[in-house]
This record gives sequence, C-alpha cells and structure tokens, in this order.
Amino acid sequence: MVGAGSVEGAHLLLFLAAHGFKDLVGHDFSTPDAFPRAFKRVHVGWPMAERERLLEQLLGGVRMRYRDEYLVGIDSAGAIGVTQGWYLYDSNRPLAASPQLQERFFSLVQLYLGLSPGPVVGVTGSQGKSTTTRLLRDILVAAGREVIYAGNDRHGRQALDQLENASANTHLVLEISNRHLKMLHRSPHVAVLTNVYPNHLDEHGGWEGYVEAKSGLVRYQADGDIAVLNADLEVTRDMAGLTPANKFFFGESLASATDELVRQSPGVAVGDADVHGTGAWADAAPRSWSLALEDIPMAGRHNALNVAAAATAAFALGVAPAVVDSAVLGFKGLKHRIQFIWSSDGVKYFDDLNSTTPTASEVALRTLGANVVWILGGEDKGLDSGSLARTAKGIVRKALALPGGGTEAIIANLEAEGIDVERADDFGSAVRRAVAVASDGDNVLLSPACPGFFSLYYVGVDEDTGFKKLVREVTLPTSPPARKPRT
Repeated sequence: MVGAGSVEGAHLLLFLAAHGFKDLVGHDFSTPDAFPRAFKRVHVGWPMAERERLLEQLLGGVRMRYRDEYLVGIDSAGAIGVTQGWYLYDSNRPLAASPQLQERFFSLVQLYLGLSPGPVVGVTGSQGKSTTTRLLRDILVAAGREVIYAGNDRHGRQALDQLENASANTHLVLEISNRHLKMLHRSPHVAVLTNVYPNHLDEHGGWEGYVEAKSGLVRYQADGDIAVLNADLEVTRDMAGLTPANKFFFGESLASATDELVRQSPGVAVGDADVHGTGAWADAAPRSWSLALEDIPMAGRHNALNVAAAATAAFALGVAPAVVDSAVLGFKGLKHRIQFIWSSDGVKYFDDLNSTTPTASEVALRTLGANVVWILGGEDKGLDSGSLARTAKGIVRKALALPGGGTEAIIANLEAEGIDVERADDFGSAVRRAVAVASDGDNVLLSPACPGFFSLYYVGVDEDTGFKKLVREVTLPTSPPARKPRT
C-alpha cells in the first residue's frame, strides 16, 4: 500500500488485515518517529482514543517501509494499493514510469464499486459534490432506505467494512473525485454530475483531460442506470451522449433549453423564487414539485443547485416529494463550506476552508455579498483568477494573503481591481489582523482560493478547531459578549 498513513491507505490496509491478508506492506514517506503524529493528524475524523487504536492495529498487522526504504521490494508485490493522488508526489516517480507496476494497481473506490451488493450512487463535480452527496444520503435515509455513505474528505471516515452487512437493497452513496475517476474504469449505477469547471488542469494535461476524467462517472454505465446531469453547462449536457443510462437534468436553464434531449427529459429547475421539478419520474415520485428558495437553510444560488441535483437523483430513485422537502429543510450544510462559526462585536466569521479554487471562492464572496475581510492563499494550480478579482471588487474591504505560488497571481489581479491587499506571514497573524480591521457589520471569510492551505497553514491536530479556535482566542479576551453561533 502506497501512502499507508493516509485515510484511504490505512483504511484499505486495516480492511485487508481484518480479512486474513498476511503479507501486507505499507509504504509511507514519513520517518518511523514522525509517522504516529502524521497518522493522528490526518485521521481527525476519529476521536483521539480511536486514532490510537487504529494506529496500534496498523503497526501490528503491517510491515512498514518508511522513508529510507520507501518502495523497496514493491516490484515483487502481487497487488499495489494506491491513494487517489499518488501521482502527485516526486517519491512515486518509479511507479509513474512503470506500466508493469500500474497494471497491479487497485484503489479504495474500485473496491467500493466492486464489493457493493446493492446500487451504487456516485456524485462528482468541480463544486458542490460534497454537499450534494451528503444531502442525497440524508434524503435516502429519511425515505427509509438502507444507506452506506463515504465522502471524499481525506481526513474523514470511510465505510468499506460496512459492506459486509450490506444487502442487495443497500444504497452505497459515494463522493468520487477526479483523481478517483482517473484510474476508475467502471461507473456507478446512479451517476450525479453537479458541474464541471476548470480545476486540476495541471494533473490532466489541460481542460480536455479533466473533462475526460469527469466523464468516467457516466461512461461505463449500462442500460437501466441513471445519469443526473447539469443542464446549464454544455460540457455536462454533452455527457448525455456517453451513457445509455436514463437521463435526468437539473439547472436554471431547463425551461429555455434548446437541446431536444434536455427539453424532453425529467428534471428539476431553479427558478427566481423556488426549486421546482416536472417530468415522468419513478413510480413514487411527482410529476410536479416545488420548494421555495427562501426555505432552504443553506445560503446561495449554488446551494439551490445542489438541492436540485440531490432532489433529481432522489426522485429518479422513487423518493416521495414530502420526504425530499423534510430532508432539505433539515439540512444545515457541511463544515468548511461557507460555515458560520462565530460572531463577536457585530462581526460574523465564516469558514470556507474547502474552497481551494478561484471559482469556489468566488461563490463564497457572492454568497456573503458585501463587507468582507478575506483570508486567502496557497499553492498554484495554474487557474485564472481574473473573474474572482472582478467579483471581489465591491465585496472585499481588505484581503489578507498568505504566502504561496497561487497567492501571487491572485494578488496581482486583486490589486489591478483596486482592492486593498495586505500580506500575512502565517495563519495566526492573518486571523489577528482580520479581527483588528473588521468592524460591526463585516464578514471575516477564510476561503483559500488555492490548494494546499490546510497542509501549509492550518493549525493543530484537530481540524475542527483550527480557525474557530484562533478566532475565539483573539476575540474572547477583548470581547466578553462573543457568543457561540447557533447551529
């Protein structure tokens, strides 16, 4: 297993060890002394006591190859497990250069799709896939379906071991990334594509390669499967021609769609005041349905589209409209996605840590709308930030930028739009400065717009307390009325 300390790698190793595999070898670029701390840091989805137990199990059942012996003996491996981003690391160049070794590769998502006895529901997209996946999970649970859920959060729990108790009626709901799809040559029974925007272009040789990877979600489907596609984007509409599955569409442009397939297919639209659906659904689903936008707990037009995507898939699976309504109205959104975490002295603080592209941070700025003190920065994906800077004009009062290759390109575009940009040396100083300059009515937003922010700057072993902890430490001594936000 390459990347043994990661959530995906450790989960695979522990699953195989529990099923009698004896000759397991874990490769990790940590040193023996550093490995335990690194393991606990990435496994923040588990309580600390459970992290300790998992670490003990891993080290007790796996022969580890640390930095000095990394990839030693891998030529003799019968099968090679890899994490979704294995090709991003220089230390894995011997793997990238060997087609013979790559023929032995397998991944966590391949096992999910191969071992699930029931229907697999897969969700991907450049934006919104995590929210859509979790909401669809909640809808299916509310409908009384048996559901197993696994996300793409590299620090969260996985669920491979739960498949042992699954049945042919169990829905496996998976969030699937472009990196998973790059090496996955099978599609889920139900495929949901939220959208496709420029992202990870350096990993796929450009836009066409990225689209090719995303299209793998529907490319290998069979007759009778379900494909849920975004009607607003040409790139996702075109994917309808790649699959024999039954097509369902969602989006803002359904009513005015010129494409014959889109106009004649069932779908859920986002209108000026509501989310509404019409069409011939599965047996229990409606021919018409409507939900007021103002009733959706999550702010922003993008979340209305996420609701439309999840509702479309749910209706295609025969879920009743009242169940969809109930699940949507009770859904509060996800951590690190424009998450309201704190308020003090009239200033609201929002954690949007998972927005690691310009387009994602642009959504966050549009959602807050005005009076934003913005913390950003990180590595370079080579993505254009011109539109982000134009959106920021009139919304951002001050930008606090942390060092990074991606940061510099954004700073240049922001300054060209006349936006006040101030550099910060580290995350702590950026938060302190944000608290100092923010005033009553302002919104302090952490939204990196670049990859790598977590590994470069985020604080502490516990991901859940990083930004919130810093904000509380800075505001509480000087602002006794500071309160914990309602959830």
